[in-house]
Amino acid sequence: MGKNGQITSVIGIFFLTFLMCSYISAQEIEYKDYTVIKGDTLWDISGKELSDYFLWPKVWKENPEIKNPDRIYPGQRIRIPLYLLQKEIQPATEPVVIKKPAPMPLITKHEIKKEEEVKITPKKKNYIVNKHIFLASGYISDTIPNVGYIKDTPTGRTIIGKDDYAFIKINKPVKKGDKFYIFHVMEKVKHPKTGKKLGYLIDVVGTAEVVGQEENDDPKIIVTQAYTDISTGYYLDDYYEVDPPIEPENPRTPDIKGYIVASKHLHLINVPYDIAYIDKGTRDGLQTGDLLATLEQGKHIIYNGVLQVINPREKTSTVIIKKSTDALTKGDPVTKIKQE
Repeated sequence: MGKNGQITSVIGIFFLTFLMCSYISAQEIEYKDYTVIKGDTLWDISGKELSDYFLWPKVWKENPEIKNPDRIYPGQRIRIPLYLLQKEIQPATEPVVIKKPAPMPLITKHEIKKEEEVKITPKKKNYIVNKHIFLASGYISDTIPNVGYIKDTPTGRTIIGKDDYAFIKINKPVKKGDKFYIFHVMEKVKHPKTGKKLGYLIDVVGTAEVVGQEENDDPKIIVTQAYTDISTGYYLDDYYEVDPPIEPENPRTPDIKGYIVASKHLHLINVPYDIAYIDKGTRDGLQTGDLLATLEQGKHIIYNGVLQVINPREKTSTVIIKKSTDALTKGDPVTKIKQE
């Protein structure tokens, strides 16, 4: 066999080996077929099949024929990748070593026992939503908590986003490094049944930081985070650190009777979130993580959704819609979850 023939054989063997490895790798990904039943959502299916509701975006990704994750139908077949059953491995946390001293020994000829070591691994926190979703979900406030507003921009644009610069009008001295929340008022909220004023729906749209101020000029900021488009005229509020809401091990299901008084739809990082606001808060006994049910408006008792409290305030609470069989709207009653 000539030299060229040997080279051709080697290339052929290499290509065949590559194809076999690719085939074997593809076979390693196994799927389970699931048939959708009435009332199913990707959220529910992920909870039932993978024991983790928040894996639903990955299930959606594995089923590209589903164009809208909110629209799946009875009889539809969905592929569930079995590798998702393996929990995502978090970076190992260094165990905390607590030394438990041995009791004081008697003065004898016996050897003093060595200190015993007890290893405790910090428990991982599970959050209902991440920090950005928590902030962007907003809240109902009695007043408009502004300390200033976005005046204009160096380019003259009225719509800005992350990493854009702007000038602000502020009612107090500022320095480089000062931070602010950017927000606007979505609406004045009135109770859908009584007509009573409940406050202002505050829509947090991003964060900003002061980068400097020329003499006799307005302070200049950079937008450090933007959850949606930001317009000149939007308000500023003092920045303060917040922690996202922690998922309780055993969420409460309090006996609460109230109403949805406002709602909005978030769409962050290509994942939709439906947020609602209810007329009950901490003074009514609500806590972060509480689960509540919603009812259809009408003569009959028809349960149509499940809410979870993520930001309880004194008189109102921000909730995330975890499950719904139909669109939830202002005026829908809120009640205790039905016991199966």
